[in-house]
Amino acid sequence: MIVLLDELDARATLDATICIIGAGAAGITLACELDGSGFNVLLLEAGGTRLDVAASDELYRGTAAAPHPNPSEYRRVVFGGTTGTWGGRCVPFDPIDFEKRDYVAGSGWPISYSDIARYYPRAMKYCDAGEFDFSVGNSLKHGSSNALRSGAPLPTIPGLDDESVVLADRIERYSLPTDFGKRYRAQVARSPNVTALLNARCVALHSSRGEERVESVTIVNRAGNRRRVKSKVFILAVGGIEAVRLLMQSDADGPGLGNHSDHLGRYYACHFENTLGRLVVERGEPAFDFEKTYDGVYCRRKLQFSAEAQRRHRLLNSAFRLHFPSYSDASHGSPVLSAIYLAKSTLIREHRAILQHGSEAAVQSPVSEHLRNVARGLPTVGHFAFQWLFQRQLATRKLPYTLVKNRDGSYPLEFNSEQTPQASSRITLTDELDRDGLKRVNVDWRVSEEDAQSAQRAFLLLRDVLHQHSWCRLQIDEAGLLSTIRRSVPLGGHHMGTARMATTPRDGVVNRNSAVFEMPNLFIASSAVFCTNSHANPTLTIVAFALRLAEHLKATLHTAASVDEIESLPG
Repeated sequence: MIVLLDELDARATLDATICIIGAGAAGITLACELDGSGFNVLLLEAGGTRLDVAASDELYRGTAAAPHPNPSEYRRVVFGGTTGTWGGRCVPFDPIDFEKRDYVAGSGWPISYSDIARYYPRAMKYCDAGEFDFSVGNSLKHGSSNALRSGAPLPTIPGLDDESVVLADRIERYSLPTDFGKRYRAQVARSPNVTALLNARCVALHSSRGEERVESVTIVNRAGNRRRVKSKVFILAVGGIEAVRLLMQSDADGPGLGNHSDHLGRYYACHFENTLGRLVVERGEPAFDFEKTYDGVYCRRKLQFSAEAQRRHRLLNSAFRLHFPSYSDASHGSPVLSAIYLAKSTLIREHRAILQHGSEAAVQSPVSEHLRNVARGLPTVGHFAFQWLFQRQLATRKLPYTLVKNRDGSYPLEFNSEQTPQASSRITLTDELDRDGLKRVNVDWRVSEEDAQSAQRAFLLLRDVLHQHSWCRLQIDEAGLLSTIRRSVPLGGHHMGTARMATTPRDGVVNRNSAVFEMPNLFIASSAVFCTNSHANPTLTIVAFALRLAEHLKATLHTAASVDEIESLPG
């Protein structure tokens, strides 16, 4: 059932067995998994079924140290959350991401890769991203649009004859992209035991004095009217920024709920990215374009270092992709890229940021030069517009974005990387209040020297491997490489690590089952619990963790005699 808080009878009792706060990817996955469980489930969402951009920005607006975007960006107050605007890239974490690595401070999870990997296939289905297979050999085994005459897929890197260091048999799969709010709305609406309460923003969690449990939360509608919700179990299914905000706000006179060891809000990470160097192909042709897997999903190739190479060279987990020329530099000669650049004002602000080519100030050619490119290639622009209409605007499974090759046959190299967990990279509250009395956040995101030096080693290692074992050359400015990497920018929608999972309260905020150590009936279902962040986009893993938590709750709530026993049972 889906109900608006504004229309709910003021006398109605708001009690639940499980109260989920936030209806994004994690919250909606949890609600769907608990559908039919017999538990009374209440799903709280601050927004409605349609996005109000101005209202969303007002609730999330804060401050951030450059180059991190304002906290209002890449976040949406709406049923479905940010899945309404995400790009759809689905990539799992790797086994090495869960390991304790002596060269990565703060690494090591209290769970193993296998503990989460068994949920990835179902997470892929929730994301409409096809099978849990990320190899070229299997996913493109029947050939693709990038195929040799033999029907075999093009090599990712022509001539690469040794994959002991650089793995070229890896792909990234793409969702439709699936808007969870639209995709699963009907299931939630017809559920006999799940009620989604919209326009119901949670502004505080309440615990009884001397008791280690949350007994209720306060919610507020758009008119400012407040209600209390009671539940046996509460789940914060909000992002890595908002989870911190609510936990700190709910303990105004203390350090924040779950923060007795001062970890809450710290270790904030985004992936850092840049576009550097130029790959020159001397023979053959690399796989550059989007391809479709055997199960009909768009995918792209990537380069990654093997786990052994990461250990040997002390590298953070990173990925490299062949990129396209800078949109803004008309010397690319592409009528399509110039047309996209001229149309940038029609894009949402997060997508406009993609037009920036890496961390360095890109050449901004005069409009007249872009118009000249378009005029010279009107048939090409027309063909592109026709394809875009049918492959993007009208298609259910959409082409993720436009790829245009450089006319000189070279390829800029895009990379994004894991970050070393840093206590100094953090989310804090300011004194400024929003309309509902919540303190706004300040984001202090940092790239560490360890991050930058790891990326430098990665680029140099990739250059050497390609020179020795392929028909390609990677041209980079070695003298200026480190300083350029230090100016890398964050992937602004990836908010991770602020309520990290740990074995003991001394080392984190939640335990291996995502329960807050000091509040065993309060769980966090978001990338806030990530100990390390891989190179992978977080959404797929967020959904996998939500599936794991739903399974844990269904097992424990059926057998627990009291709230105190919820977390003591195996899960």
